Amino acid sequence: MATRRGPICVSVINMKGGVGKTTVVALLGRRAAIKDFRVLVVDLDPQANLSQAYMGNAYRRFLTNQQPSIVEVFDGYRPPAGPRTSTTPLDPEDVVHNVYRDGTLAYVPSRFDFSDNLVRAVKPDPKVLSHFIADHFQDRDLVLIDCPPTESVFTRAAYHASRYVLVPVRPEYFATVGFPLLAQSLHTFRTENPAHAIDVLGVVINNGFYDGGNDGGPEKRRAMPEILEEAEKNGWHVFRRQIPHSRGFPKLMRGDRSHGGNSWRFRLFADECLERLGFGGDD
Repeated sequence: MATRRGPICVSVINMKGGVGKTTVVALLGRRAAIKDFRVLVVDLDPQANLSQAYMGNAYRRFLTNQQPSIVEVFDGYRPPAGPRTSTTPLDPEDVVHNVYRDGTLAYVPSRFDFSDNLVRAVKPDPKVLSHFIADHFQDRDLVLIDCPPTESVFTRAAYHASRYVLVPVRPEYFATVGFPLLAQSLHTFRTENPAHAIDVLGVVINNGFYDGGNDGGPEKRRAMPEILEEAEKNGWHVFRRQIPHSRGFPKLMRGDRSHGGNSWRFRLFADECLERLGFGGDD
């Protein structure tokens, strides 16, 4: 198990936007915690959709109160604000928020100024996140990183922190446009960091079917052969369980289990994913 040697770190990434990365991270984190694993989720996307999903209406208060976020993790300190008249050390407990009171699911939130903050930096250190996890979160079982869909210092920071990459894809026109970019990005990282083992855990088909007999229609039928061909060419596993289209996912991301429709089906993929990571089979 991962707990004796530190967590298993997984970056959820695709170099194409709109594939449901945040949904996958948010719900996979919840499922792993429900199965009694200790999970840390890191919002590495300046759009902060994951943070807003977990916080809900409290996200505005989080911004107003200038609470520490992934921005301060990369800065390495808290700036003067309010009663603080100088820079102060960043306490990891200040930047981590619990989704569940027992602490089984926690997250590091992002802020909208994250990207600007790094751009202004002289030379952002892509190893900051990996040091942060190594120094403070070895008691976790699983770390999930929600990544933006672009090649940047965010991508390299995620790679440095991760053992695996999980690739969500929607079966639609230009579905695999991000695959070659991701393959090249990983190749470059491995070349520059030969001692760092990082592999693609697999490709998950997101929004792959609708309940009621609609298996995605002609758009999916055209896209799937290309997805499977590209995945095979790169040697990437394709998960057997697909994630359905569900209007219940946004509510489930917030922890609302009322009238979830077919959102329960996400756990079929989640359990397959956790089993592939070595966390045991379905319950």
